[in-house]
Amino acid sequence: MTSAGRPGTVPSLLMVDAANRLHQALVAEPIMREARRCRQMWRSLQELAGIHNSHVERRLAREPQPSVDAVAAPAVPPARTVASDESAEKPAGSSSDDPYIETPRCTTCNECTGVNNVMFAYNANKQAYIANPGAGTYAQLVEAAESCQVSIIHPGKPRNPDEPGLAELLKRAEPFL
Repeated sequence: MTSAGRPGTVPSLLMVDAANRLHQALVAEPIMREARRCRQMWRSLQELAGIHNSHVERRLAREPQPSVDAVAAPAVPPARTVASDESAEKPAGSSSDDPYIETPRCTTCNECTGVNNVMFAYNANKQAYIANPGAGTYAQLVEAAESCQVSIIHPGKPRNPDEPGLAELLKRAEPFL
């Protein structure tokens, strides 16, 4: 609140001391500026997230709203439970030696794309898949599998039998096969 429109007022807070007495504490100007800046940043974050977004609200006000009956519910596939000993599904047409990602379980953490953004890519749902397994090394596949937060990257078998440190890489990849 500004004091410009209210002569004689000073920004203050009511505070209670250890003896339960009420006091009025004056707020310094730098603290008020910082509070205003924080409030503005919070509003900016809300707008970026679509909450109280003035552009969206204006657009929605101009367009006619569909009735509830006119909106079709999207088809949702039934949930599939996976037993702990059941292996992950591999993409159709892949061999047991090919690397793969359990794409539907991807949390879009950017760990794999940070390792190699040519080998790993995101689909339209912002979930990772192996776009080009030949665009990187087996070491990068293993590194991505190790850094994946939900352990959905399966490096398969190495494509290059002459890759340096292959014995160690195969040992590191064992938990993800």
